[in-house]
Amino acid sequence: MTDLFRAARWFALSLVFAFSGTLCAQTLRIGTLPAADSVVLDVAVEEGLFKKEGLDVATVPFKSALEVGAAMRAGRIDGHFGDLMNVFVQNETGAPQAVVLTTTHTTSAQRAFALVVSPKFSDRITGLDKLAATSTAMSASTIIDYLLDRMTGTEKLPASALKKTEVRQIPIRLQMLVSGQIETALLPEPLVSVVEQKGGRVIWDDRGLNEALAVVALKKTVLTDDVVRAFRRAVAAAAKRIEDNPEKYRALMVQKRLLPKPAASSYKMVRFSLFGTADGLPPLPKAEEVERVGAWMLERGMIKAQPSYEAVVWGRP
Repeated sequence: MTDLFRAARWFALSLVFAFSGTLCAQTLRIGTLPAADSVVLDVAVEEGLFKKEGLDVATVPFKSALEVGAAMRAGRIDGHFGDLMNVFVQNETGAPQAVVLTTTHTTSAQRAFALVVSPKFSDRITGLDKLAATSTAMSASTIIDYLLDRMTGTEKLPASALKKTEVRQIPIRLQMLVSGQIETALLPEPLVSVVEQKGGRVIWDDRGLNEALAVVALKKTVLTDDVVRAFRRAVAAAAKRIEDNPEKYRALMVQKRLLPKPAASSYKMVRFSLFGTADGLPPLPKAEEVERVGAWMLERGMIKAQPSYEAVVWGRP
């Protein structure tokens, strides 16, 4: 009986290790961008929450969505923090993937993106009605471009209100705005708060929209039910830690260059659990959001066909 028991125990343990090995067979390299909500991925890595779920994950910082897309297509990363536009384009250009979670969705409780006036021009440009061929730093074919068009439509602004100026890298966009080389820019938090602190003026933000703004997508070569569920559990645990002790994570945001040190003390930390979901994360993009973004991209020739909801959103988290 003793030998039989030992054999059974060894077999059971071997199954456990085999299962763990399937989740940890490779390091999942996730590309990130300098946006406030991307800190949730860094917390999940730094505090071993992915490892607790049987996943080996590393974050890889990038400065622009263009760089992230190139890295995905080259096979240098296995997933990324970004937006639906990047997911749609990459699916068409050889890097099939699906959205597994949302880190930011619009809500009246907090802003995520805003149109900000440079401190050098804040006395002159005091509202949307003061825009007249105003130079606006942005990044084409990204959430920034999409939100500018959504703002123009919802606020009924004339097409001549903005003069879009391509500035791909977010840090350069911020520097140009603060120094007065550009009049306005659409920026994510916490950069919006940084510019405000320096005397800039917010003349529009996203709180009145209904959009999934920032998502995490994984390549379909690594997607399984087990991986997605484990990934989401780790990120949900990180989000809860950030909300339970926001002061603790300001330092990590500064370290990861997501938050400039001078603005750290006044920045209002990002919240995730504003939607009443079971795991405390913002909801996955809905079918109508995918359709709306796809239609916008089709109209501009960014994609060849409207993607199906099932093709771009993982439906079994």
